[in-house]
Amino acid sequence: MNRHHHDPNDELNLVIVSHGLASRVYLMKWFKWTVEQFEYLNNLGNCEFQDMELGDGGEYSLAVHHTDEDMLEWGMSPEMIADQKWRPIAHMGALNDNCPWYLDAFFDHLADSNDKDGERSKDFDKEIHLVKILTGFISLSVGAIKVTH
Repeated sequence: MNRHHHDPNDELNLVIVSHGLASRVYLMKWFKWTVEQFEYLNNLGNCEFQDMELGDGGEYSLAVHHTDEDMLEWGMSPEMIADQKWRPIAHMGALNDNCPWYLDAFFDHLADSNDKDGERSKDFDKEIHLVKILTGFISLSVGAIKVTH
């Protein structure tokens, strides 16, 4: 959200008005949730809202203004809630080191990069290509969703 090139000393509020599915896709992309985690999320009700607030360490979180019960009602797992509670005190860049459940979900199935002879296997190259395609698809989808009426 630092793309607006504003004075960091000024307060900035951004309101996104959206349908339930688009808001879930946005949150999935922002918080780097897996497809499985996304599928457990519930759509927001009519006139329901979620607040994301920037923590002191530079990470946004839903846990600043919402209770564990709120987040459980939205379909968030205990791990997702723990991550949201950690974010306000986290320092930028520390997320990947403390979030193995996210990384393992994407890369756990990948074969080792080298086969017995020390060369990359054809299957590994195919899997990396698939990950790049899927990542690009999600980015395109989120970009399309941002254009609303």
